[in-house]
Amino acid sequence: MKDFIIRATLSRVGALGTLPDVAIRIMRVAENPAATEEMMHEILISDPSLAARVLKVVNSAFYRRQREVSTPRAAIRLLGVEAIRSIALAASLHRLFRGGRTIPGFDPSDLWAHSVAVGTAARAVALRTGVGLPEEAMLAGLLHDIGIIVAMQAWLPEFSLIMQRAGAPGALTFRELELEQIGATHEQLGGALCEAWNFPPSLASACRYHHDFSELTGDAQRFAAVIHLADVLAAQLGIGYVHTVESSAPHPQALALLGIDGLELESLLDDLEMELPQASTLLAA
Repeated sequence: MKDFIIRATLSRVGALGTLPDVAIRIMRVAENPAATEEMMHEILISDPSLAARVLKVVNSAFYRRQREVSTPRAAIRLLGVEAIRSIALAASLHRLFRGGRTIPGFDPSDLWAHSVAVGTAARAVALRTGVGLPEEAMLAGLLHDIGIIVAMQAWLPEFSLIMQRAGAPGALTFRELELEQIGATHEQLGGALCEAWNFPPSLASACRYHHDFSELTGDAQRFAAVIHLADVLAAQLGIGYVHTVESSAPHPQALALLGIDGLELESLLDDLEMELPQASTLLAA
């Protein structure tokens, strides 16, 4: 039944279920073992707006460049095709979180603010722990709650009921409300959408298991634990829509998997507070 609901949901989401042409081309190049820097360069220069957003990210405080990177070709040469893929996709995601529907208790831009915070935190965790590529972790953080937008598009009456009850004292968790009203969670819907987009398995599993990373093993589990930790850190700062986050503190297993102690956790939170204003400007919807 759950699989049927997921398939039916994806069939109802319209334009959301289709990536922009430039994003599809970027994915194809990044997945091609024979891909060259020139192939990625041709894609970026075909979309000047996206190229400008990529350069803005590359020249941001995230990368601490001593000299400005002034061309897409230089950015690709400096960071590599895979990193530029993640940055370019992250730069194009904001359009999916734009408003359009008024729902009491929910604004898609608040969800994007939370997603930017999670993406920023995930990149910081990946840099500190060496688990996953930093830019891919940022992209996974930005994507982790995309299933909520899917649910809003496909199940508006049911979604409105969820929003009315989410976060109330003594309420069910967000996922429990989703299962009650829709029959599938935002994790399941987001993971399925990533698979439909042919995103790398690491991104799909991080979306699908950022609350239940213990269901995974090996590198996939550690990468999903990065997103779990980032999700909780963003919620601790109270940024954006946080009612999907089920715990006020990271799961001890996630900290053990990532080798993070209490002092490092405090340091990560401090870094996140400093980096978020820059990230919010860079990835503004």
